[in-house]
Amino acid sequence: MIKWIALGVIAGLVLLFIFAPVLAWILVGLVALLVAFVLLVPIGADVGYIDKEFRLALRVDGFAFQLLPKKHPVQEKPKEEPKPKEEKKEPKPKEEKKPKKTLNFTKEEILEIIKKAFKGLRKFGKLTVRKFMLHYTAAGVDPYYTAKTFSYVNGGLSALAPICARTFRCGDVDVWTDIDFTANWMTVETELSITLRLIQVVRAAIAAGIGVLSVLLKRKKRLKKEEELAKKNGSPACEKEEPGTEKSEPEEAGAEIPETSAQQASDDQVNNQPEERNDDNGDNNG
Repeated sequence: MIKWIALGVIAGLVLLFIFAPVLAWILVGLVALLVAFVLLVPIGADVGYIDKEFRLALRVDGFAFQLLPKKHPVQEKPKEEPKPKEEKKEPKPKEEKKPKKTLNFTKEEILEIIKKAFKGLRKFGKLTVRKFMLHYTAAGVDPYYTAKTFSYVNGGLSALAPICARTFRCGDVDVWTDIDFTANWMTVETELSITLRLIQVVRAAIAAGIGVLSVLLKRKKRLKKEEELAKKNGSPACEKEEPGTEKSEPEEAGAEIPETSAQQASDDQVNNQPEERNDDNGDNNG
């Protein structure tokens, strides 16, 4: 169905360019503007955990659409209706399990695909962090472990600060830590607002897709060569006997078993006895 729709659209554009070129160029320009608008419009997400509640909202060109927490409208309880009697269902015949298809990738190909994908993600560019808020208060029953955890958190944040500055475009940043020896539980409040453009996603996807496609083409060639070698090695022409060669006669069912060494020794003794007797007779005659 989609194929015929695409063919119809292409045929319509061709007819427009033939009979109404001005209108066709206007339509092409409008489509190009629409695509550029969609690719360049900033979109993002707002994620947060404040007052022990998760918050999530989608943002499109400054307009936010809240997803969490959901506002549940008050609904009246419907009247309970009598349940209909359940009919006995006939057991369905078991379907035969189809053999699973294997991807047949080598380790080198998998590693190369991962490398190409990460290389393509570098084309993504920097994310824009409009707002980042982190309020952390260390607390616990044991003051020693509380102070230790507080120092670890501060050390981790100090190490991540320069990395985040190189990786993201940061706007409003609000980070502070505190310690409370009177409380038994730590408290954390955080909020993150990220903005990006679809053109960044498309650019990274194209770069990664080209790299992965090259690996898949190499894999296709490898499988084709393996199939050709398998056909050559297992072809029926190789199994046929060449003309002029005689077939080896099958071994008879009652083939003689070779004699053991003990039987050979006894036979030698029996054969040697008449020779010894002849020698004794020759000595007596002499």
